[in-house]
Amino acid sequence: MDALSRRTLLKGLSAAAVAGAAGSALGCSAKTTTGTSGRIGADILPTFAQAGNAEPALKSANPLGMSGYFEYPPNPVAAVSTPPLSGGQISALTYTFDPVAPGKSDNPLWQEVDKRLGGKLDITYAPAADYAQRFATTVAGGDLPDLVSIYGSVQQLPALLKAKFTDLTEYLSGDAVKDYPNLAGLSTDSWRKTVYGNALWGVPIARVPIPSVAWIRADLVAGTGLPAQPKDIGEFKALLKGLTNERKSRWACGDPGSTLTMIAAALGIAGSWIEDGGKFTSNIELEAYEKALADTRELADAGVFHPDGLVASNNQRNDWFTNGTTPIVFGGYAGWSKYEMWGAEVPGFKLGSLPMFGYDAASKPVHPRGSAAQAFTAVTRAEPDRVREVLRVLDWLAAPFGSSEYLLRNFGIEGQTFKFEGSDPIVNSRGQNLRLVPFGYVCGPTQVIYDPGRRDVAQARFDYQEAALPILAADPTQGLYSETDAAKGLQLSKDLTDTRNGILAGRAPVSSWKAAVTKWRNGGGDKIRAEYQQAFSEAGPK
Repeated sequence: MDALSRRTLLKGLSAAAVAGAAGSALGCSAKTTTGTSGRIGADILPTFAQAGNAEPALKSANPLGMSGYFEYPPNPVAAVSTPPLSGGQISALTYTFDPVAPGKSDNPLWQEVDKRLGGKLDITYAPAADYAQRFATTVAGGDLPDLVSIYGSVQQLPALLKAKFTDLTEYLSGDAVKDYPNLAGLSTDSWRKTVYGNALWGVPIARVPIPSVAWIRADLVAGTGLPAQPKDIGEFKALLKGLTNERKSRWACGDPGSTLTMIAAALGIAGSWIEDGGKFTSNIELEAYEKALADTRELADAGVFHPDGLVASNNQRNDWFTNGTTPIVFGGYAGWSKYEMWGAEVPGFKLGSLPMFGYDAASKPVHPRGSAAQAFTAVTRAEPDRVREVLRVLDWLAAPFGSSEYLLRNFGIEGQTFKFEGSDPIVNSRGQNLRLVPFGYVCGPTQVIYDPGRRDVAQARFDYQEAALPILAADPTQGLYSETDAAKGLQLSKDLTDTRNGILAGRAPVSSWKAAVTKWRNGGGDKIRAEYQQAFSEAGPK
């Protein structure tokens, strides 16, 4: 693997975690890798089979959707009858979005996981923002753990997988996955993330492909007469302007970039690439995108954004939302329950969400699309018996909602980390810390909608999902790989973001966007396009 030198890995992976966490800073022009095109790996994908038998209270009408539950099934039993290990140890490297959990010696939840596995599961992990450097250093050092998370943009990824990891096709393709029934329950689309060179290179961290939500403080809108559920761009602008009162230190929103994403979606261009007859066009090249940029600049000139909105962290924006400084915030769909938790101690707090709207009566909105797999876990090269043992551990970690394994991993041990209220496990403060071990970023089951003791939250999450999934933006790059994008995409996106922010801050005219797009094309955008078009063509007909 001479081409994959340590310098190349460190250079290429330095931005991987940032790219993987939320696409690029440009929002709606960030490339995602999900979809339902059916082009990638169709002949080798694992055969889907529903895992578990918990009957949902809310069943999605969309194959990409999550089932919803109002309570945890009583008397849960194990989904895996025999411990996957007979002593011994499995090691893993992954990432996390949460604070560091207490170590195994101080964590009875982790100790109980080891006990039920029949051996030791040792996990080394880093914050998602720092994972690229940890990954690069580990791979370049050559001493790999059994399991490694492939997260974010990685240069020369196909070559790296072939050099260091196990081709899992013979173990998981088609009906072979039936040996691991919980893995068989992961969505077909999520497996496409693991396909390179018509081979399976890992187990996906499956997700519903809804990346974000525009949340609104419904309690702060109530009684104002403002359109809390805007139906077009006029009502959306009226809402933002009406919520802003600088004299009271209140601005409608803290994130101009995400507002631009929402307006672009109203114009039907939330996807990063558009494919027509095998030809690819980036959304940033469209006149409609420049129109969305002009509308967002108009809102910026009207003062609806927090003065520090362009430079604030997500944590700052979330704090502004919770304390009412900015009644609108954009955040990850998966974090719905966190917003409810943060607002629990705020008098009168009521969380609402803004639906996607058409720009005008003639427009059909789309919803920005996320990935059906946040990452995937690769298995380091090993003898077949060892590979099967490792896969059995992953299958245990993928035990579905309703099982005793799921209850342990997510809520812990009754009496120590949670107590039952009815059949719902209500986690205590100690449990909130102990359960932060990132088992789910090594491997996890199909996600579900479940908020213990909060039927209203589960219903709201489900309703949003059912409205969003039918209008998800298309993504023709799903399952395709561009080396130029992996190597230069983040820097190219940063350059565009800098230009965009200059426009929104009033430092440059909207007309300067055309020059930025030309620079993007000449700097690598056209090459990325060509690579995707070639990969799309080679993938064959749908």
